Amino acid sequence: MPPLKKILLVQYGHETNTFNPFPTTLERFGGKEKILTGNPLCDLESTLPVYREVLARPDILPVETVNAWANPWGRVSRETHEYVKEILRRKIRENGKIDGVLLTLHGAMVLEDDDDGEGDVLEFIRREAGPGVPVFAVLDLHANVTEKMLRNASVLIHFDTYPHIDIMDRVRESARLMLDTLDGKIHPVMAARKLPLLSEFLPTTEGIAKKFQTLALEYEKEPGVLTVSLAYGFFCADIRESGMCVVAVTDSDREKARKIADEFGRTVWAGRDLLQRSFSMIDEVLDDLKAHPENKPCVIADCCDNPGGGATGESTHILRALLKHGFEDSILAFMHGPELVEQAAKAGTGAEIDAAVGGKISPETDGEPFRCKARVTALTGELPRQGKVAALQVGKMHILVQSGNGQTWTPEGICACGLDVGKSGITVVKSTVHFRHAFEPLVRKIYSVAGPGMAPQKIRDVKLTRTRRPVYPLDDITDADAAGNNGALLFSPYSDTGG
Repeated sequence: MPPLKKILLVQYGHETNTFNPFPTTLERFGGKEKILTGNPLCDLESTLPVYREVLARPDILPVETVNAWANPWGRVSRETHEYVKEILRRKIRENGKIDGVLLTLHGAMVLEDDDDGEGDVLEFIRREAGPGVPVFAVLDLHANVTEKMLRNASVLIHFDTYPHIDIMDRVRESARLMLDTLDGKIHPVMAARKLPLLSEFLPTTEGIAKKFQTLALEYEKEPGVLTVSLAYGFFCADIRESGMCVVAVTDSDREKARKIADEFGRTVWAGRDLLQRSFSMIDEVLDDLKAHPENKPCVIADCCDNPGGGATGESTHILRALLKHGFEDSILAFMHGPELVEQAAKAGTGAEIDAAVGGKISPETDGEPFRCKARVTALTGELPRQGKVAALQVGKMHILVQSGNGQTWTPEGICACGLDVGKSGITVVKSTVHFRHAFEPLVRKIYSVAGPGMAPQKIRDVKLTRTRRPVYPLDDITDADAAGNNGALLFSPYSDTGG
């Protein structure tokens, strides 16, 4: 019987908002135990079982390493990063020869002393595993693809969708390509075009982002094309290599990979003026609802206080505006407040408590805590992403407070508190786009609001000091410059696993 082929499985990710001044420590990954077993309060479910599902062959031995993910926050501490790398080093060395590595990364991790967290991980794994080992990584659609990442990975595959509803599909795709590579059926070659272009956070269900998604899928139908994806970048990670990037992977055809990356990059550049979003101010939204009550039930997305972008989830600005304008028939989901959840749990359902909602971590940005008398109407057990939730009623308003710091993806936590989005006039969610997949069918209108918060939505609203210039839309760049010399075309030296 031939020796088993060992494939290392790694999940390690963080989307770093460098405008958030608070460090991401080991505790935000759930502590040392959760780095191995997975953090149930993070936005990403474990992808390791899905890798194992595809790799279920008698000649394959999956080797699990870390299952470490933290919700977006400030720069990751060096101590945390080195702790993860030491686990990886130990796993690689104790298993001897490694035949392949499958990673789920984010692509926008920034360390306290290094702007390229994933590049450092991939370089480390390449050095430990060796030049001839295929290293495939699945990345978030908002990855900032760096030269170091491209130099050390064999294949990069990005999520196609935002909301990210295709994560596990991309994981399966990566695992299948790995098996085909190890079986000698394919020989991946990767090319990428970096663009001097920043994008705001666009849903791929509409507009130019939908067009780009469709184009990537069309390229993948061509003979010999293995995968094509577009990384939109994450401008809230203010690093030199922030920005958009096209990645194309073909079977042994370097020229075709180059051609697709170049063509797709030029198409993206041509649509650059459509990569910005429009937002409303909260007073404008509430005035519209006064004039058009038929728009209820509706969702108001508190985009700049999105924990999924590195904000606190503690902003009280919209809460106060709702009360000021007389919109008490509302649900707020979810305010971060572990101490308040604990206080409500001790008091019990039905009790009245003196509550201080929000505004604890960064009151200068989020507003002062909203102090009120509230009745505890529901208490939940541990929920994915949200942790424990306490439902507090203030007049007719329902404020849902979570012990975790996840953004609002689904109405699950709302339903667990006995509330119904479809029967509430207004539901405020702490999210930018991810909520849309689950909430759109339940309401008549969605309002996207930009206001104070640590997750800025408009590129021109932030002061970028490290991002490479010139860059659009901050600088006036000609088409020739962007599509030519300044739009770098890069190849992975480790494609075709040949070193």
